Amino acid sequence: MKVWSRLFGRGRLHSDLSEEIAQHIAERTEALISEGLGRHEARLAARREFGNVTGIEETSRDVWRWPIADTLLRDARVAIRQLRRNPGFTFTVAVTLALGIGASTAIFSLVHAVVLRPLPFPESDRLMWMNQRDSSRPGGVAESVSYPDYFDWRAGNHTFSGMASYETGTATLQSSGEPRRVDIATVSSNFFATLGVAPILGRDFAPDDEKPGSRAVMLSYSLWQSTFNSERDIAAKMMRLDGRAYAIAGVMPKDFQFPLGNPTVAMWVSLGDAADGKDAKTSQRGFDCLDLIGRLKPAVTPDQAQADLSRIARNLARQYPDNNKWFDAALVEPELQHLTRGSRPPLWILFGAVTLLLLMACANVAGLLLARGSRRASEFALRVSIGASRFAIVRQLLVESIALSLCGAVLGVLVAFVLLRSIVSLVPLDIPRMQDAAMDGTVLLFVAAVAIVTGLLFGILPALRVSRSAPLGPMREGSRSLAGSRGEHRIHSSMVIAQTAIALLLLVGSGLLIRSFVKLANVDPGFDPANVMTARLGVPFETISRDQHYRFYEQLLSRIATLPGVQTASAGWPMPMSNTNAGISFQIEGRPVPKGDEPSASLGIAMPGYFETLRIPLVAGRDFGLQDGASATPVIIINQAFARKYFAGENPLGRRVQVMVGDGVFNRPMREVVGVAGDIRRASLAAGAEPQFFLPYPQAVVTNPFLAIRSAGNPAALVGAIRAAVHELDRNVPVYQVTPLEDYVSRSAASPRFETMLLSGFAAIALLLTAIGLYGLLSYLVAQRNLEIGLRMALGARREDVLRMVLRRGLRLALVGLAAGLALSAVTTRLMAGLLYGIQATDTFSFAAAAGVLLVVSVAASSIPAYRAARLDPIAALRGQ
Repeated sequence: MKVWSRLFGRGRLHSDLSEEIAQHIAERTEALISEGLGRHEARLAARREFGNVTGIEETSRDVWRWPIADTLLRDARVAIRQLRRNPGFTFTVAVTLALGIGASTAIFSLVHAVVLRPLPFPESDRLMWMNQRDSSRPGGVAESVSYPDYFDWRAGNHTFSGMASYETGTATLQSSGEPRRVDIATVSSNFFATLGVAPILGRDFAPDDEKPGSRAVMLSYSLWQSTFNSERDIAAKMMRLDGRAYAIAGVMPKDFQFPLGNPTVAMWVSLGDAADGKDAKTSQRGFDCLDLIGRLKPAVTPDQAQADLSRIARNLARQYPDNNKWFDAALVEPELQHLTRGSRPPLWILFGAVTLLLLMACANVAGLLLARGSRRASEFALRVSIGASRFAIVRQLLVESIALSLCGAVLGVLVAFVLLRSIVSLVPLDIPRMQDAAMDGTVLLFVAAVAIVTGLLFGILPALRVSRSAPLGPMREGSRSLAGSRGEHRIHSSMVIAQTAIALLLLVGSGLLIRSFVKLANVDPGFDPANVMTARLGVPFETISRDQHYRFYEQLLSRIATLPGVQTASAGWPMPMSNTNAGISFQIEGRPVPKGDEPSASLGIAMPGYFETLRIPLVAGRDFGLQDGASATPVIIINQAFARKYFAGENPLGRRVQVMVGDGVFNRPMREVVGVAGDIRRASLAAGAEPQFFLPYPQAVVTNPFLAIRSAGNPAALVGAIRAAVHELDRNVPVYQVTPLEDYVSRSAASPRFETMLLSGFAAIALLLTAIGLYGLLSYLVAQRNLEIGLRMALGARREDVLRMVLRRGLRLALVGLAAGLALSAVTTRLMAGLLYGIQATDTFSFAAAAGVLLVVSVAASSIPAYRAARLDPIAALRGQ
């Protein structure tokens, strides 16, 4: 009874008597096997014979009658004692697992927040984003929808229970304090009903709010609190927006936000606001400015909805060929899929990378457990010899593995928490919902599941290997083995090879991203962003004339130009890389095309000095000047890409182009080309130059331009003086979006920078784990082969021979792993093609550099155990010391 209790209650032996009992049972078992009994029957018979003397049989029978919960609890207690007895081993395993579990948990938090978490609306899986397809452009590019087309889609479809429109913009809010610019969304009357959300105060928008002249506004919860002091009777009160009176309809819930990609929307304005005035947008079928969202009827699929809307689009293309000729189909996809379209691929690639990292950690721990199992072989053989089943041994070892994994998971949660905070601080602003990533209940359940699966994954193979031990073998051999188990060495080696292959894959991936990012960072944007401050003004269009509008900017720029430290000052729209663009169609004189087939290019508006301030070169002709006023000859400046595409082999200066943009009185005159500007990267550093033209601001007052001020030093020092200059002219004009031009360029590279940093960090951890794995394997082999190495040296082997022998073993494993990793990388890195700029996914230099780094690290990791083996004292080895 005492012996059994010590074996299975405390997990170890305390007396010589226990070894004698085990030896007796083991020898009797072997004898009965030689007489023809099966191993299981022989073991039971030997135990029964000895149990008649010691009483072990009855005790063991009682033990195996325990319920499974009690058995697992006992195994857990034994496992905890084992971990406490080996604190160094436990700490090493826990830290190794914490790296893998922590990294995978942090990235899963991002994936869950951005991709997996449902939208915060009722039955959000039925919410669909939709646009029309422009079949005139390669691939059928999505195009916004005009108000008339939206009204026809809404009235004529059979698959949506609700279809709403929205358009984002900005407006000047005039409250008791200083006027300020706020983000708004102009929405249809059924917008909130389609999303399934109702205001917490007041009323929803009504169909009458879409009528011309109707001005209703819905406040966000934060604006209601900050600006209107949480007034409960706010509904039906009036407020001023862009100089006009609006009736407050209500207040939306605290957590409501839409569009989800723009978390700064302060209010939602009824589209009736856009329906009054000359040439209203609601009557312009060619003014494509809306995004649409709809709620599918029950049992309707997105494909059915797309077919339904495409039917309407084809009818409109036939009915209105001047505007809709190329819009002959619709595009429909789930709103969540549309929202995360750009962020899904890099996130899943990062998640795949940390999964590989976790597998490497598991392989490392499995190797440690195999080595530890070899040292415990006598213990488990002893247990087998006195009646423990193979299943009991496996179960005990798996419980120990899961206990180790749970320790790693606890540390991993701390690692994930720190890592997640660091990652979120680096996240580009254009990734929606990323800021919502947190260690919530779902993420903690993920950690628990990973801990259990990981424990089983790295524990099952060592448990099966140890449980196969013959009863007498380990006890007879003791702890001195010439070379250890050949099968065990093969498993160790396979794990190291797999780790090396995975590490190479991560290194190649990070190398590709690093080279891609370096190429992107060295792209010439076509302008000089250094020392340039930009800002926008909320100059009202409704209360002043177009001439007054232009004169305000003219006077303001004259004042700013005299400020100390200012070199040049101008204004233009859009600012490069500001995520603002307008594609406008045009016709070249003497090249008539059918209506609806006109080419288009990006619109730019500039005041005198704009090209000089941004240092955009003029390669031909002249800049805009004071002579290009509203009543002067209409002129235009084109860029080199425009000239190459539409005036190839010709001198474009003096040619005339009609741009379909009003001049302020809704004329569209022919404009003389007076200059050719250098190409700039308008959209991003990765996007090539596109055809673009610029109009002088007095001849195209269509929006508030960006101020652009170049200073001799830090442009941030001018912000206060710029605001003061604006308010000297008009205290009611808000100054907003004050941003150094370098920030726009930096944001263009933010996503590639984020992906490169994360994958490079994971690759560095993978490199460390590979080095640890190879070092651990060779150290284990050296320890196992101490006697053999001592014999070799005693028989005349030199220290150099031993050094080469161990290094050769490590190098052979590294080379096999590198070969496997190169083959794996050649296949999987093609998935990264969409993340790369300027290089191929099979870039030879990246592959060679990664392989070289990994080879150097592998040689370094092999050198320490090799040096230790070469320094071995042969006499001490032969004595077993």
